[in-house]
Amino acid sequence: MNRPHRAWFDHALRAHLYPALAVITVAYLCFELSGPPDRIGHRYGLFVGGMVVVMVLIEMCHPLRTNWRMTNATFWRRDLPFLAIGAATIAGANYLAAITATRYSLERGTSHAELPFAVGLVLAVLTTDFLWYWVHRSSHEARGKVGRFLWRVHAAHHLPRQVYVLMHAIGHPINAIVVRAILTLPLFFLGFSPAVVFAASVVTAFQGLVSHFNVDSRVGWLNYVLVGTELHRYHHSAKTTEAKNFGAVVSIWDQLFGTFYYRPGEAPEQLGIDDPSHYPKDTQIAEIMTYPFLQRRSPPGS
Repeated sequence: MNRPHRAWFDHALRAHLYPALAVITVAYLCFELSGPPDRIGHRYGLFVGGMVVVMVLIEMCHPLRTNWRMTNATFWRRDLPFLAIGAATIAGANYLAAITATRYSLERGTSHAELPFAVGLVLAVLTTDFLWYWVHRSSHEARGKVGRFLWRVHAAHHLPRQVYVLMHAIGHPINAIVVRAILTLPLFFLGFSPAVVFAASVVTAFQGLVSHFNVDSRVGWLNYVLVGTELHRYHHSAKTTEAKNFGAVVSIWDQLFGTFYYRPGEAPEQLGIDDPSHYPKDTQIAEIMTYPFLQRRSPPGS
């Protein structure tokens, strides 16, 4: 690709990639929700798989930082095992939730069931993201036994010194269970419709993917509304002064509670943990799984 065409393509990626992916996600949601209610979500795996493939190909060809890109070694030794563990964890959590709801006859709430879809979706996303903000922030900043345990669980996600799409899946199973609980249980008991609950989970998953994107994708003023690629990179910074932005979808809570960090057009110098010697290596899967249950003290999260 010659220089003028490369410059044009780089500009297109920066300015239009996020809107294009968002439009595809909205189109998928409209298609999914237009079908029978009992079939909602049946094509979700295909959608996510297709989105991930496209995004991986883009960041392989046009990475923001070459030293942050996925390699054969990181994929086989770290990413694939965590993907398998995460899939098994989510499947098990969903099964246990279904059994619990059936056995104990848990009843869905009704207080938000009649809300217009758009209003319900906004409220659902704000609710779950508010809860995640405080759990996430506590995982980094809380002290004492509880704080140390939360950080030990969450630290797995911060061990890598790269950030790319598949990095989204790297995390301890306990962290995955907490996330699933936050995304589903409050909305279930508050009585949001199944369509709204599903749509909120799709929006959250989409933001999770783009927030780990190793591509120079920018959204300008939308950073003051959404937590996307530019903001979440700073959350993975090895500098504790930069590692803020605890929201998953919206940046509103970070702005309200003083944890918003943004330098337009810039990226962190280094990602990961500020002192890796206190932690397992990101490829030591067994050690990472047992790390939350060790008694040895560790520094708080970066």
